[in-house]
Amino acid sequence: MLKGREIISLPVIALNSGKQLGEVKDLIYDFSENRVVGYIVENGGWLRNCKGFLHEDVFRRENESLIIADESVIKPIKSIPALKKTVSEQRDIRGLRVEYEDGRSIGVIRDLILDEKTGEITGYEISDGIIEDLLKGRFSIPNTDVSIGPDRIIASSEISGIT
Repeated sequence: MLKGREIISLPVIALNSGKQLGEVKDLIYDFSENRVVGYIVENGGWLRNCKGFLHEDVFRRENESLIIADESVIKPIKSIPALKKTVSEQRDIRGLRVEYEDGRSIGVIRDLILDEKTGEITGYEISDGIIEDLLKGRFSIPNTDVSIGPDRIIASSEISGIT
């Protein structure tokens, strides 16, 4: 499993030329599909002039870079329907509070955990505060038995797999 922050800043390399085409600026993820849909390579303001590519266009991750077939897969986000739709609807859940149904705090989402091949979001990295992070480290919860609300994530009180 891979954390989102391990992808951000990776160079994007064209398989056909070996040329670096940019670097990953951010992930584009869709919670209704529970997966990473694509990647932003160039920021240019909200949708205006942003460029990116679909997760399915990643040939492989190798030597700390993402390999794509060629530069033709990097396009303005507004010209890729799946990315345009997701970006226009997207809200970033990093920083949202995670609580049990009874209101007990679990922590704050700091990162997504995903399956590198499919892009499926399999869990969330949780911080319980700077001191706890230093003393015990961050932990993760699976994405099962959680519901994403507008200002917090509610986890089933029966949640298992906290690691």
